[in-house]
Amino acid sequence: MVTSHVASRTRTFSPVFSEVRSFRVKLKGTLTGGGLSRRGPRVSVIVPAWNASTVLAEALDSVRAQTFRDFEVLVVDDGSTDDTARVAERQAAEDGRFRLICQGHAGVSVARNAALAEARGEWIAFLDADDVWLPPKLDRQLALAKQDPAADLLFTNFSLWDGSKDLGVAFAPGATLPEGNPMQALLLDCFLLPSTVVVRRERLLETGGFDPVLLMSQDWDLWLRMAEQGLHVRGLAEPLVRYRRWPGSRTMNRLISVEYSVRVLAARVRNTPCRDLRPLYRRQLHAFLAWQEMILAAQRINEAPRKVPVHVWRAWRHQHRWKWLKWLLRLVWPDLLGGRITKAKTYGKLQKGYLGSP
Repeated sequence: MVTSHVASRTRTFSPVFSEVRSFRVKLKGTLTGGGLSRRGPRVSVIVPAWNASTVLAEALDSVRAQTFRDFEVLVVDDGSTDDTARVAERQAAEDGRFRLICQGHAGVSVARNAALAEARGEWIAFLDADDVWLPPKLDRQLALAKQDPAADLLFTNFSLWDGSKDLGVAFAPGATLPEGNPMQALLLDCFLLPSTVVVRRERLLETGGFDPVLLMSQDWDLWLRMAEQGLHVRGLAEPLVRYRRWPGSRTMNRLISVEYSVRVLAARVRNTPCRDLRPLYRRQLHAFLAWQEMILAAQRINEAPRKVPVHVWRAWRHQHRWKWLKWLLRLVWPDLLGGRITKAKTYGKLQKGYLGSP
């Protein structure tokens, strides 16, 4: 059970599976109850937040600063132990478009699904609690939707941001943005950052929302499932979102990120209804399994150097890259014939190429 309120501090804690079951019941009622209410706002903004009291106000202020005004904001406090709920309550007290939903800590997927079940808008916009929007974001995206009524999902370019300055943009000036069905582009990279996305609520509900089991890559999993059903996307080259990057963020751990990507692709190989996609998913799965082995190889250099060539060999078996085979030979080259020098050089390349942020 999820408790929704504006000013009340009462919370109801529930296990993950209770939240999932509640969402599915609400989803069924939404689909069979006659569709969207015409009295609802045009856009529902969903903001999941967990221990985000230091950054949440800035994110919510960026929503209030939008030049487009017909929206509601659903902030989901995912069992925070700090003042996240109080920050959201202050916004709700000042602006009736803001609502607070409190739940026990169950993860971002359950939080987004809980808000989706309560949302009334024709369009759903996502905003992570540590990101910010630029003022014209929603206006520009809905104008694009008017230009292309077939569009199901709209996204924008975004800036990498450290909280004070921009560090670069995702799509370089002049880059071609994916349009139409994005399956081919999505297989290579999850270019759809949630904070940039505005998507038709009906399409989200048809797909079943976010997978509550996934702690990472849940957005990639959802976009892939939507693309399998036929998705039409349009993007804006202008960076209208600031995506915060900091050392403590979950996406900074490359190995964990790759592990969840492997889970997503393995699930799509098993479960996709599109037979033609299985070979593509399988090929990309092997590419990520290879990447996983190379990261492990780089991590083992200091703690277990004898295992480094084993991981490189496994990576090469998943994906035949001749560079890796060359590195493998250098790693096992006898010390008497210069093996120490070849190992040291290869260790340096491994650490430079496979450790750090994804």
